[in-house]
Amino acid sequence: MRGRPRFMKNEAFRQVHQYSNPAPVLIFRHTKGRNTGVDAHWHNDLEINLVSKGQVRFHVGGQKKDRAAGGVCLVSSGEVHSADPVFEEVEDNAAGITLVIQHDFLTSVIPNYDKITFTDPLKKEEEKIAAYLTRIEELYEGQKDVSVSVRILGLVCQILSVLLEECAIEKDSMDVNYWKDLERQKIILDYIHLNYDQPLRQGELAEKFHFSREYFCRFFKRYTGQTFKEYLTGYRLTRAEQMLRSSGNSIVEIAHCNGFPDEQSFIRAFKNQYKESPGKYRKAWMER
Repeated sequence: MRGRPRFMKNEAFRQVHQYSNPAPVLIFRHTKGRNTGVDAHWHNDLEINLVSKGQVRFHVGGQKKDRAAGGVCLVSSGEVHSADPVFEEVEDNAAGITLVIQHDFLTSVIPNYDKITFTDPLKKEEEKIAAYLTRIEELYEGQKDVSVSVRILGLVCQILSVLLEECAIEKDSMDVNYWKDLERQKIILDYIHLNYDQPLRQGELAEKFHFSREYFCRFFKRYTGQTFKEYLTGYRLTRAEQMLRSSGNSIVEIAHCNGFPDEQSFIRAFKNQYKESPGKYRKAWMER
């Protein structure tokens, strides 16, 4: 599942959703092949993922959660999360949908919303949520019709009712270290996203944030599902890909603007991720 958000540099890794339809929700559809995923990020909105085909490995708040077709994965407001499809065969792909519910709406209908979080639903509740999500997806394209928006809103409230009755717990009842570690990871990712175009070394970051090198490695992978090097390279490539599509900069300029030491290292990394050179990728994009 890949839907890499577009970031301005000062937005760091916090994703800000733009709601253009009447109902306070967004739907993202995913059909993904190999080498695709969603990098670790966070937002204040509530996110609910439904896998409709294949298998996806989510990392949410430092926990690994594998979901197969029919599986639902919740992401509470403020949790760092990422997702990657899991493939066993070359021809495999994964599909699913993501429902995002606006934070302002949630706080308006649930007065104590910012004091609670949600655990994973049991099978019965998961099936209910999956059915509601599927129906919302079917209605979503026609949302400019107010009556359709009201129907979507009703289904969203049904989902929230299930979550509040079966999955809600007080944040204060959880280990305080969970929230402390989550905030530390946000700060680390914030720093990376603000400085990705500069030389960044794992040992230096470990020292800066008062970790031992070994613990930093484990901590970082726990919350992102990737090593520090994998994450940094992936984010640099995301930014470079955007520049290839939207700017006239040369390949070497794009490499240097995104933290790659030279053109060749950028080309190697890009080909490994996108299976073609940056020049061919740009040409194919321009010809669309």
